[in-house]
Amino acid sequence: MAALTFPLSVASFFGKLRVQDVRFQDAEPQQVDRTANGTVLKASLGEPVWRGTVRLANDANFHRGAETEALLSLASRAGASFLIYDPRKSFPKLDPTGSILGATVPSLSAIDADRRRLSLSGLPSGYTMSPGDLLGWQYGSSPVRYAYHRIVVGAVANGSGNTGLMEVTPTIPVAATAGAAVSLIRPVMKAVMQPDPDYGGGGRRGVLGASFGFSQTLR
Repeated sequence: MAALTFPLSVASFFGKLRVQDVRFQDAEPQQVDRTANGTVLKASLGEPVWRGTVRLANDANFHRGAETEALLSLASRAGASFLIYDPRKSFPKLDPTGSILGATVPSLSAIDADRRRLSLSGLPSGYTMSPGDLLGWQYGSSPVRYAYHRIVVGAVANGSGNTGLMEVTPTIPVAATAGAAVSLIRPVMKAVMQPDPDYGGGGRRGVLGASFGFSQTLR
């Protein structure tokens, strides 16, 4: 069997983990200064990226727990990356099983000049995108990059399946362009594991409390 390739697919890594809870948050690296009169000045230091933590359920199956430890060891290596999604928000709010969208694949029709807003096309008529819904798409090559965004201000698709501009967070990367196929069902992002994952405790009766942190990578 061939060696696993990076980024590890959901089926090869994240989909095999017994996730108990997760935390996803987008954060912009910033420099913060304060003037003599008390004014707070903020400056961006780069592209905003997602960060978070994953905590795994206790596993009474020792052999399955050992498999999890092996996967964490592989994913934590230098140069390793993996695809991950937020299991709490696998579907849009008003399409909780994905049955309304079905096999439809919408497209990114426009990105506003402010890089804060985008619009979609190819949706079912009347399809609603709500605040908090997630979406993602791929762009670029060598390497392929994964855009991953949360809607702040939503929209409803018109009779032609087009939405107006919707505000999203984090800011849309400059390299991203319109025309890409957009995923609304379990959108994924590419991430790297933070150093020193917690393998938890336990013995032959199982593995307890494994967890790890991650950061989105745009490389």
